[in-house]
Amino acid sequence: MSSAAAPDDAIRDAKAAQRARKVRWMSRVGYWAVQVLARTWRIELRGETNWPQVDGARVPVVVAVWHGLMLAPIWTQRNRGIMALASEHGDGEIIARILEGLGYAPPARGSSSRGGLRGLMTLVSALRDGRSIAFTPDGPRGPARVAQHGLFVAAHRAGTPIVPMSMYAARAWQLRSWDQFTIPKPFARVCVSIGAAFTPQFEGERLGDGEAVRFAAAMDATEAMARG
Repeated sequence: MSSAAAPDDAIRDAKAAQRARKVRWMSRVGYWAVQVLARTWRIELRGETNWPQVDGARVPVVVAVWHGLMLAPIWTQRNRGIMALASEHGDGEIIARILEGLGYAPPARGSSSRGGLRGLMTLVSALRDGRSIAFTPDGPRGPARVAQHGLFVAAHRAGTPIVPMSMYAARAWQLRSWDQFTIPKPFARVCVSIGAAFTPQFEGERLGDGEAVRFAAAMDATEAMARG
């Protein structure tokens, strides 16, 4: 029995090592690709005063950006120690390493389908400790531009507002993915917008009626700011 198990263990270990090499390679390539591309963009940041401040310093918030429009906002908020939520699916480790390379805190792990509660509690703790967090509320699998309730719960439990962000680039690639992921082309003019702070209203522990619609309107207004 032990001799039969040994080959299986060896195969399993070999596959794990192969996956680890793939993650290392793809995260390095992804990090440098973002660095090289983003440094060519001509970025305009709109709505900076919408980020709540105390004595001229930013206060912790929940940053919300649609999954397909996150690339330029991620770049503009680098090196601030913001904590994001990285999926526990196959690409989660790659994204986590890229974010850490860009000066984000080690991400919380989880998603709507795996480890969600654990990841959410990590984010709430970060907010209470004075760290901003970032959500793609329609990720990691969609449906696109439909917010899942995790970001509302995090903001409510930590007593912090949600700050919408968006982006627009006239010259961009748009992938044929569920989120129509947008990548501004080299040397493109890119506008990143910060919308008015949004505080979700709760009825006890339940999100108030119409709050998801109100949030969607806030996200639309933030995207319109970037396009304006």
